[in-house]
Amino acid sequence: MKSTPDKEEAENFWREIYGKEFQHNGGEHWIENHYQQNPNMEWSPVCDKDVAQTLRAALNWTAPGRGQMAKCWFKQLTATHKHIDAICNKFIEEDQIPEWLTSRVTFLIPKNENTENTKSYNL
Repeated sequence: MKSTPDKEEAENFWREIYGKEFQHNGGEHWIENHYQQNPNMEWSPVCDKDVAQTLRAALNWTAPGRGQMAKCWFKQLTATHKHIDAICNKFIEEDQIPEWLTSRVTFLIPKNENTENTKSYNL
């Protein structure tokens, strides 16, 4: 690696992308159409089968989250699935998701030899 971008430059670049507040537009026509087609759609609790199905679709060796545990272990430790679904249901029912669950750490991975340019990195 030749050289890396200045820390402040990199932070400013990615802050422009990820640092902006985003408000969901609930008035989009496709959302209204969906609700019109499914007026009685109700929320149903997440169950351990839902957790297992989601984990099956997840890639094993991608970067772990804050718990620093690879997804392949969650797939194998099926006894945790009922606890994961209980936590998910609690967040949904209380309509409050802790900030630590929605924050992230970003690792920049160079995608070419032009490592001094902040735009030359993947997340």
